[in-house]
Amino acid sequence: MKNDEFISIEHLRTELEASEKDKKALLKLAVHDLRSPLNKLFAIIGLFKLLDDELTTEQASYLDKMELVISDGLSSMRNLTDLKAIEDGGIEPFFEPISVGKMVHKVIREQLLDANRKKIEISFSEKELNISTDKFSCLRVLDHLLSNAIKFSPKESKILIDVEAEANDVLIHITDGGQGISQQEQLRLYKKFTPLSTRTTGGESTTGLGLFLATSLAKKIGGNIEYANDNDSVFTLRLPKVSFA
Repeated sequence: MKNDEFISIEHLRTELEASEKDKKALLKLAVHDLRSPLNKLFAIIGLFKLLDDELTTEQASYLDKMELVISDGLSSMRNLTDLKAIEDGGIEPFFEPISVGKMVHKVIREQLLDANRKKIEISFSEKELNISTDKFSCLRVLDHLLSNAIKFSPKESKILIDVEAEANDVLIHITDGGQGISQQEQLRLYKKFTPLSTRTTGGESTTGLGLFLATSLAKKIGGNIEYANDNDSVFTLRLPKVSFA
């Protein structure tokens, strides 16, 4: 009887593992298959917006709303991809010399459309600094932090990105003009699927994943994220100048 029970448990475990593999494969397929048509729609909307002089105010407004929905969808898919990679242990850091300035400029370019939609100015106080880190992980962390800053900043406000060098670390500060995060909510700031009471300022959606993913990726490359609320919200990515972890 005990052998039969053992066989049943082993069979159930095998089925659960197979089911988990199927779910992961389905998620990967869904993200891949949905990203392509959304990117095409994004490009088509961009072409329509080139006809700015021929569009009515109402038509331009509808295009802005469509663009926001697609942008949110693409952002959610990137988050799911990051989450899957982190939970599967599929991220193996590759450390190489990186220019901090070039990395920040790349992230700004990728977020400029969302910032322009809200007439938010992104100012980067650049310094010539190089670090040894994993480029992909670092870019994704900065992308999450800047995306959050744009989502929670008032329209026509300013976001400042500043770089600071310490003895062994480089700090990348992202300061926005948002309303900040209360002491109570800071305790659950980096938890998975935990949206805070703070609301986005332009109708953007939020899943409560961004800061969890940013923190997880930062730790993978020997860094961490710090938060300070001194009139403005300041998120800081702290990275070692040379990473071996």
